[in-house]
Amino acid sequence: MLLVLDGNNLAWAGFHALRRPMCADTPERKERAALLGLAQAVFGILVRAGEPPDGRPGGQGRLFDGERPRVTGLAVAFDEGRPVRRRSIYPAYQTGREADPSFAENEPHILAAISAFEELAAGLPIEVLRGVNTEADDLIAARALQETGPVRIASTDRDFLQLVDERVSIYSPVKKAVVDPMTFADHAAPRDAEGRAAVFPRERYLDFRAASGDSSDDLPGIPGMGALTAARLLAAAPLDAYFEAPGTAAEVLGRRNAKLEAALASGEARAIAGRNRALMDLRAAARLFPDLGGYRRVGEWRPAVLERWLEEQRAFGIDRAATLAAFERLAEATGTGTDG
Repeated sequence: MLLVLDGNNLAWAGFHALRRPMCADTPERKERAALLGLAQAVFGILVRAGEPPDGRPGGQGRLFDGERPRVTGLAVAFDEGRPVRRRSIYPAYQTGREADPSFAENEPHILAAISAFEELAAGLPIEVLRGVNTEADDLIAARALQETGPVRIASTDRDFLQLVDERVSIYSPVKKAVVDPMTFADHAAPRDAEGRAAVFPRERYLDFRAASGDSSDDLPGIPGMGALTAARLLAAAPLDAYFEAPGTAAEVLGRRNAKLEAALASGEARAIAGRNRALMDLRAAARLFPDLGGYRRVGEWRPAVLERWLEEQRAFGIDRAATLAAFERLAEATGTGTDG
């Protein structure tokens, strides 16, 4: 199984997890917190073969070789620069985070940590995927969809749920859960106030996101169509059916929704969905990267590099023996060199 990790996602999460315990109040300490947080996440996911920390298998049985999947490759993807392609479609894309003082203050430390991790990765049997003004999401999707065997993506970004199928599963480091076809509804379906899930077909997940929007990326959805409304409508029919026959929305919902009805009748809903599909569709984005050669750097396994780094960083939160053993297995699976 190929593991594909969302590097920026893990670096930010690791930074926030370690910042307070490490008293990271200077640039140097902040960079170290982000670097250690990223490394702990990457190494831990490799050691567990993309499984939750409790040791229970999180995917379907066909993917497993014994207790856990056999990892045949590890790729870590990072953003670089700004999302130029998507901003050419929608200029406000992801601009909210840049206006956040906390993001602006800490981004340089996260980027410095990523650069330090890339240097370490040159001595590890892993791939680093990165390109100027290219989003990691697109490279992750391209790498996952170009693989012929099973893939597990590690990220908290819910956009990746659109890729879930019999071959691709998602591991959420925060929820410590694996999303695959069997568990998809548990993680993708929104719930009402009574806790009842609004389940819709898995193949309509992209349209669910396009219709309801994504506040984290500053993408508004269709007026009057929040997550629950979108899920209930998509459970009954494809999104385009409501553009063709706007009156059916009220029939399916069993109530009137003035904002939604106006957006459907005016064509605004179709336009917003089209824009959001263009921004969110990771399968379409992956086709823009048919050859990842210019974005991929592959390290060569040198155990001494990792051992020296662990000593220098005083990385007590990392299981050294398990990590070295996991990289040895990965080096054997990928055929990289070793200096002993």
